[in-house]
Amino acid sequence: NPLTLCFRVGTSISLLDPNTLQTAEVPSAIYWRQPFKNLADVQELVEFVVMDIEPVGESKGRFFLAEITVARASEMGVNDNSYFTRTHLGGILHVGDSVLGYHLTGTNFNDPNFDAIQESNQYASTIPDVVLVRKYYARKKKPKSRNWKLKRMNYEEEEPGRKQDADRLEADFEMFLRDIEEDQELRSTLSLYKAKNETRRPDRMDVVEEKDEMADDSTDDEVPKINMDELLDEFDEL
Repeated sequence: NPLTLCFRVGTSISLLDPNTLQTAEVPSAIYWRQPFKNLADVQELVEFVVMDIEPVGESKGRFFLAEITVARASEMGVNDNSYFTRTHLGGILHVGDSVLGYHLTGTNFNDPNFDAIQESNQYASTIPDVVLVRKYYARKKKPKSRNWKLKRMNYEEEEPGRKQDADRLEADFEMFLRDIEEDQELRSTLSLYKAKNETRRPDRMDVVEEKDEMADDSTDDEVPKINMDELLDEFDEL
């Protein structure tokens, strides 16, 4: 399949065909000799809801192949559109779960490589309506202080005062932290440290927020947590 997912970047780029679980590695030397760009990125992910899922029986490491029917979350109750595809997430998805993916049908990527695939007699029929990427854990309440942290180099803004850029960087970093919480394989490649517990007297606003959050606890309960035994002792910040 000419369309693959990039599931890891390190000394090489790891690619996955979610239709077959076939994987491939692109060494950094080969990539830099002839770089290629991605068709879509995380900003273009949309939320789908699992309507039906049936394991196929094949697996490869943490990937489990399944046939799945999904609907766009934004269209639930508006129309009856649903999309059938294959996914590598068969081991963690169930009916009613939310999952993020790329909606290829009707999307104009304005990319010559994708246009070539669409016009190809050999590959046009292999383009799925949807490519699912990751399970989505709804986090309705504001994230509390984590019991862990990463070493993070201090950086200086090139143009102080650009709040939009600073907000984008913080949003990207928060997404990375959630990736770490949800991906045990990714965690195994990183050093995570115990965070100091800073205690203070709760104020009136804390009490109000705590009451509001109690209603959302059932939703956040399934969000993956990092065990304390995975953490190293405190470090001196850089």
